[in-house]
Amino acid sequence: MSLYRLIYSSYGIPDLGYHDLKDIMEKSEKNNQSDGITGLLCYGDSIFLQILEGDRTIISQTYHRIALDQRHHTPELIECVPIESRLFGIWSMKAVTLSDLNSEEVRNLILKYSASITLQPHTMTSQQCLNFMQALVKLYEKASSF
Repeated sequence: MSLYRLIYSSYGIPDLGYHDLKDIMEKSEKNNQSDGITGLLCYGDSIFLQILEGDRTIISQTYHRIALDQRHHTPELIECVPIESRLFGIWSMKAVTLSDLNSEEVRNLILKYSASITLQPHTMTSQQCLNFMQALVKLYEKASSF
């Protein structure tokens, strides 16, 4: 098995709600765990940014299945590359909603990796997206420890 990382972004539908996000997470965790996929899903400013890690064929199939989901549109593949090891290996899928975190810290984090004050992954390089997601995990863990 060759290990790959896939990064993509998409736009959530206008009336996307908490129950939609919860359903996405429950299905992702169930499917990904049995498929050996790990990763992180970020949602904010009506935009999804997701990283999938695992076997190339399986993450490709997963991405194509995700692309058909009616709760988002205009998926854009940012990167699909071979990797030496997983960065998000402890999660079959973890979701972080930006509105659940300190807005000033999130804004500063977005500004650190992009030219915008809102999440706009389509304007970021794959490395900026990856760095943002890794920093987001630290911000999330810090907020969760209180």
